[in-house]
Amino acid sequence: MKAMTKYNIIPKPNHYICGNSEYVVSSGTAVLCPEEFVGVGKYLTEYLKTKPVENEGEIKIKKTPELSHDEYELHITNEGIIIKASTYSGAFYGAVTLKMILMQAEKKDGKAIVKTLIIKDKPESEYRGLMLDVSRHYFTVDEIKDLIENMAFLKLNKFHWHLSDDQGFRIESKLYPELTEIGAKRTSKHLKGYGLENDNVEEARYYTQEEVKDIVAFADRLGVEVIPEIDIPGHTTAILASLPELSCKSEPVDVMIINGVSDSILCAGNEKTFEFLDKLLGEITALFPSKKFHIGGDEAFKGYKVWDECEKCKALKEKLGLKESKDLQIWFMNRVAEILKKYGKTAVAWDDCMGDALDKSIECQLWRPNAISKVRKLATERNIIISPTTYFYFDNKYSFVSLRKVYKFNRVKVGFTKPEQKSTGIECELWTEWIDSKEALDFAVFPRTIAFAEVAWTKLENRRYKDFLKRLEWFKVYMKKKNINYSRVYNNQINLDTKCAYHLGSDGKEYAKSEKLKNAE
Repeated sequence: MKAMTKYNIIPKPNHYICGNSEYVVSSGTAVLCPEEFVGVGKYLTEYLKTKPVENEGEIKIKKTPELSHDEYELHITNEGIIIKASTYSGAFYGAVTLKMILMQAEKKDGKAIVKTLIIKDKPESEYRGLMLDVSRHYFTVDEIKDLIENMAFLKLNKFHWHLSDDQGFRIESKLYPELTEIGAKRTSKHLKGYGLENDNVEEARYYTQEEVKDIVAFADRLGVEVIPEIDIPGHTTAILASLPELSCKSEPVDVMIINGVSDSILCAGNEKTFEFLDKLLGEITALFPSKKFHIGGDEAFKGYKVWDECEKCKALKEKLGLKESKDLQIWFMNRVAEILKKYGKTAVAWDDCMGDALDKSIECQLWRPNAISKVRKLATERNIIISPTTYFYFDNKYSFVSLRKVYKFNRVKVGFTKPEQKSTGIECELWTEWIDSKEALDFAVFPRTIAFAEVAWTKLENRRYKDFLKRLEWFKVYMKKKNINYSRVYNNQINLDTKCAYHLGSDGKEYAKSEKLKNAE
């Protein structure tokens, strides 16, 4: 009997049976699928460079209605290969697993010899997300596509695109062209802070609506949903630099060129603010098929003093019977959520703005460790996305958020253990104050996102860190072939400059250490 082979698949399948036979796949192997799965078929044929030849075998993708949304089955027998799924995403995940197997298979005479197996698999979390901030540092369309492609290879399904902040507004508005004419421009590409200095090189980059559509369509073919974020009412320096009449003081401000958060905040007492948001959100929502739209809401407390001193905001609070500016923010978020409902969207917001009076339809994204107990109490009445800084903020150095720490995360650590709690899934975050290039982005993302993907997909009882590290060895080979600048420094024992939690891009000590290790390979 031939030795049975188990392939290095990440995320680890939840049900995997090895066979003792084999099947041969070549460029002559036909890929057959129903019309609704054509995109999945193309994903495989593009890899195989298929030119079907009679008697060279078949890969069949079959619609199987009884399987759940993202569930798939992969059967490799000595007679052929079958992927079963009820949805496009399920079929795609089956194809990804098969591609991973084909890449590792023994090759002979230009053909892949794959071992027989049965995989029956579905994700632990419905929502498996990654957020990229393009306000602090811009990344090209091709760089974003590379990131999405790598996400899809790991069965991640939500790309949260942080498009506006104090340091830049990055999406074209034809109704408000000043948002990019002014708001996308700043006098220094590099941001000052934590030992970094401005380079005084002007940057003025944003994504056109056609580029946005292109990225959304590209992601959709790979089973990835793009969720945009326009951060309000705080983190709005770039908006107010473009439209100062929407601030409480109606005074011009400059797009920020330093790290940190300003007290800039949209004026809640000015009706023009909501006229602007209605038109802008109507324009932007049309570009994104996703039913979710992120409206930020984080760290707005920095601007509460501005609201407290604003006559319009004070009059509004009195009219509404509100005592605190926190209550005014909740009212603000509720009003924006109603605007989004008009456009068929559900609002998502960071945990900062959560409160009893917040519209129950607004989904909560948990990020602050000190908010866990508060959010846990709200989890029975609204959907929660879990992304705590201590586990999933990948702008942090590996000495703060190590590979092992990411992998060891489970919902028990944040108290989400009851079936009535509405936790839809998890998300890792890439804030880019200190991530200033594609190479620095790769370094922050990989290999931690590989561990994150397994945490999001694989049941806790099926996860073993040592086993993950063994499978990761193949992924290192894959990443080298893909020219991914993954970090060679990812364990807790390498603890460089612990005074600062952040990478500092290519200026960081961990980055320099990783480069030395890479050059020595």
